[in-house]
Amino acid sequence: VTRLLPSLSFLQTSLRAFAFIACVSLSMTANAHNVLKSSTPADGSTLERSPSELALNFNGQVRLVKLSLKRSEGSEGSEGREGREGSGGREESIDVGFKPNLTAATSFAVPVPELASGAYSLEFSVIGEDGHTVAGHFNFGIGMPAAHAESGH
Repeated sequence: VTRLLPSLSFLQTSLRAFAFIACVSLSMTANAHNVLKSSTPADGSTLERSPSELALNFNGQVRLVKLSLKRSEGSEGSEGREGREGSGGREESIDVGFKPNLTAATSFAVPVPELASGAYSLEFSVIGEDGHTVAGHFNFGIGMPAAHAESGH
């Protein structure tokens, strides 16, 4: 009986350690932030004509709380839009009529007006099921190459 007690104690300690490691691993997986899996237009793509909508697909359920579309200075058809200085020069905000979406989903489609030729940047913010806000961005071009910037994917 004396020989069984140390073995039983070792087994209990080993099981507790295993259970602890399993719980930590699961909680780390559960708290992983949501990321953009794909978009239409794709990051860095060059389109021949204006898309009818912008589509965002995420790796989990999120609430889309911010979306803004900007065209870089020097793009055609830029008159009459609100402009501001950006990191790469002047940018123009394009009104897409976005309203924050409080319903969680993995995919969102946002209709856009007819967009003129130019280099565009789309910025977004989502809130994941864990309550964390994640921001990202991607670039695309219409009739010209997309602006060069780090991807937010």
